[in-house]
Amino acid sequence: MIEGIILKGIGSFYDIAVGNEVVRCRARGRFRRLGITPMVGDRVLILPETATREGSIEEVLPRKNELVRPPVANIDYLAVVIAVKNPEPDFLLADKLMAAAAMKGIQPLLVINKTDLDDEGLVEDVKEAYKSANYPVYAVSGKYGEGIEELSRGLSEGITTLAGQSGVGKSSIINSLHPDCSLEVGSISQRIKRGKHTTRHVELLSLPYGGRIVDTPGFSAMELDGLEPEELMEYYPEFAVHSDHCRFKGCIHYREPGCRIREMVELGLINRGRYERYISLLEDIKENRRGLK
Repeated sequence: MIEGIILKGIGSFYDIAVGNEVVRCRARGRFRRLGITPMVGDRVLILPETATREGSIEEVLPRKNELVRPPVANIDYLAVVIAVKNPEPDFLLADKLMAAAAMKGIQPLLVINKTDLDDEGLVEDVKEAYKSANYPVYAVSGKYGEGIEELSRGLSEGITTLAGQSGVGKSSIINSLHPDCSLEVGSISQRIKRGKHTTRHVELLSLPYGGRIVDTPGFSAMELDGLEPEELMEYYPEFAVHSDHCRFKGCIHYREPGCRIREMVELGLINRGRYERYISLLEDIKENRRGLK
């Protein structure tokens, strides 16, 4: 048997990348009996097609993570996309997506799209806001291709999927990264300033410098299900350096006296907006936990 990665599913067939070749296989019937559905991104063991039989997926190797929408396994990077404007950036959603990705062992990064509309210096403000978190930040114009090569080089390993508000230009970015893709670009509703949903299928596309990207605009929500309030801070990298210096062990940087994180915010060493959004998410988690009791 040989190992490959599922690029897409077509009916009962799967296209599987094995080195530089693509092999089409069927999934063995026993997967259905076992309740296993092969997913795009799965690493699988296959028997390739011969003169007497068609190729077959023999085993689905253990997944390190999986997403339901889009249905993809073994994601390495979640590119959270915001726009300079149209729509206005939702930083609370962006931070929530980043924390939820980190929960699943997915490396978050931030993509600022529509830089051609940046007449107020938002790009530099955002870069500064996320500087202490050490998240990679890319500024691009999916419409005009600016910054796309740098982003493509940054995604040169592993599998990446996009997430963010409707209308921020996720499809335009994918089209720029992989011109042969030609995803339909959703127009913005002038009444509600939200993009029209255009996702139809899921496929992994190869990028020019290596790595693969999911060919769907992704999703605009990702929940922090099962997260305890004291765990949220683990997904804020800028907190890690300072947390041990809080007065009380187990400080969650909320209202405790002697909190070093709050001191860093006052000193301008941790972005105040990031901290305030952390508190908002923390309060949501606390409220949800109370609702479960």
